[in-house]
Amino acid sequence: MKKIILALVMIIGSSTLISAQNIQFGVKGGINLSNLNVSPVKDPPAPSVRLGLNIGGFAELGIIDNLLFRPEIMLSTQGANDEDPDVTQTVKLTYLNTALLVKYNIAGGINIFAGPQVGLLVGGKFLEEDKISGEQSVFNANAVYKSTDISLGLGAGYDLDMGLSIDLRYNHGLTNNNDDRLGSAFYDIDQELKSRVVQINLSYKF
Repeated sequence: MKKIILALVMIIGSSTLISAQNIQFGVKGGINLSNLNVSPVKDPPAPSVRLGLNIGGFAELGIIDNLLFRPEIMLSTQGANDEDPDVTQTVKLTYLNTALLVKYNIAGGINIFAGPQVGLLVGGKFLEEDKISGEQSVFNANAVYKSTDISLGLGAGYDLDMGLSIDLRYNHGLTNNNDDRLGSAFYDIDQELKSRVVQINLSYKF
């Protein structure tokens, strides 16, 4: 609950920094194609894309002409998958993400946007299953992964009729989120884990 309140305060506080006459609110949702960038690479695991979902709300505040400020708050499922001959390894992460974007309307409904995003880890698991014995190991994500993920979002979109929009976004993780100091899960402490997420979203403005 404290994490949710913190994210809401960030949205409200940032909105008050801008005096705007034209404010619109909306809802959004879509799919995530997420992965982890692991450095240095060791085998196993070698992460691959995991399919997830995101859903949330946003506001758009006109600044000048075609430039807008767009704060967002979203619940997002992310992580990575790994398959090798001996084990299956899966990282399941759930974030409450707050994005502070600047959006520019180019022409004909086309727009581009960019801005920072802060993700608060609200749950998740690291799962490992031996393909031969079927033995499973489960690690709580909060015990082996940092609670805050900072990333940079870049994307482009198209505004349709009647308040509908579609956009493609890439969130590039900036922080090393590996916090497994005891080496209990399947990443070593010297490996940096950074988020990589591609999103395809639909939005509706009221």
